[in-house]
Amino acid sequence: MFTCASCGVQHTDGPTCSACRRHYDFQCSGITESGYRKLGDRKNTWRCLKCKSSSSPSPATSSLQQSSSQLDQMQEQLKRITTQLVPLASLVEDIKQIKNELTNVKDSLELAHELINSFSDKVKSLDAKIVSLEKVANEVPTLRSEVNRLNLELQDRDQRDRANNIEIRGIPQGKSENLYEIVQKIGNFNDYAIKKEDINYIARVPTRVPKIEKPIIVSFYSRYTKENYVAASRKKKQNKLSDVMCSVFEGRVRGSIRT
Repeated sequence: MFTCASCGVQHTDGPTCSACRRHYDFQCSGITESGYRKLGDRKNTWRCLKCKSSSSPSPATSSLQQSSSQLDQMQEQLKRITTQLVPLASLVEDIKQIKNELTNVKDSLELAHELINSFSDKVKSLDAKIVSLEKVANEVPTLRSEVNRLNLELQDRDQRDRANNIEIRGIPQGKSENLYEIVQKIGNFNDYAIKKEDINYIARVPTRVPKIEKPIIVSFYSRYTKENYVAASRKKKQNKLSDVMCSVFEGRVRGSIRT
C-alpha cells in the first residue's frame, strides 16, 4: 500500500517519480494506467508533473527532495498512527476504572467474608447457649419438684418447731432482764421446774400494736416439756401472773401464756 503524495489517498498501484521518489495514484500522476504500462523500461525515468515543471535537479537537490518526500511519508504515517491511538487513551482510562471497580469488589467480598465468619461464630455461640438452655429446661421439672419437696419439709419442720413454742404476754421489759430466769420463775410458780437445757431458744418479738410490751417466745426442745409447762400454768389459772414476778418487777402486772 502506498499513499499518494498529492491527494493522500492510499493505493496499491501507481507510478513512482524517479526524481523525488514520491508515489502517486494514476489520477494525480497525469498518466493513465495503460500509458504507464506501455513505458516499459522507461518507467525508471518517469517524473511527476512537479519535477517536470522544475528545472533539471542537481544530484544534491534530487537527494534533498527524496529525503523531503520520505519525511512527508513518515509524517503521514505518524498522523495515521496518532489517529489510531486516540481511542487507546480512552481505553486505558476504561481499564483503570474497571481495575478500581474490581478492587472495590474485592474489598467488599473480603468484608462480606469477615461478616459471614463473625455471624457464623455468633450462630455457633447461640447454638451452644440454646443447648445449655435446653439442658436447664429439661432439669427445671426435676428442680421444681425438689424445691416443692424442700418447701414441704420446711413447712413440716416449721410446724413441728412451732408445736414446741409458747408465747408469754404481759411481761414488762427490763433493761437487763434474764428471759431464762423469767420462764424458770413462771415454771416454779406453777410447780413445774424448767431447766435451761430444756429451752431451745427464747426471745422477745416485735408487735404491731403500739405501746404493748413485746411478747416472749419460748421454744422447747421437747413437745412434751412444752405441753407439761402449759398444763401446769392452766392448773393455776386463778392466780395472777404478777404473783410470780413480784420478786423480779415492782408493782403488779397481768400476763398470759399462749401456745
